[in-house]
Amino acid sequence: MESTYADIIGLCRPAHDGDVFDRRHPKMARLNRAKIFAPFAALSGFDDAVKSKQVPYVPRRIKDAEETWALNRALEALHGATRTGALARQNRVRARVEYFEICADPNHEAFGRDGLYRAVTGIVWKVDPTGQALVIGDVTIPFSDIDRITL
Repeated sequence: MESTYADIIGLCRPAHDGDVFDRRHPKMARLNRAKIFAPFAALSGFDDAVKSKQVPYVPRRIKDAEETWALNRALEALHGATRTGALARQNRVRARVEYFEICADPNHEAFGRDGLYRAVTGIVWKVDPTGQALVIGDVTIPFSDIDRITL
């Protein structure tokens, strides 16, 4: 049985150098051709969901009495140096604050329970005993999440 395309199977690719077809249909750049054949994400967000599952969340560490006392002393010292905005701008106290950030990914089993320890270094702008928060750089950290302060 003879193949349907037997007459063209051995032919080379047609050359269109400067003819009407070439002007109407210019060659596509390799980068654009690659985009056509690139795989697509059938499940949008799937890769991000898999990556979020690989984050090593840990439980919150419980501070002992000595660590709590040292943390309160550091907060008092920072509050004294940043009591007013003018005092904070004048003193420009730099500190490193290590704090606990709870898992906010509702698709992770650690959601609302475990989290990550983060650190921020910068100028302490405000220690708010009423609002129970510390502002360092552009980050606001609740007192309950602070693990350690290094002055």
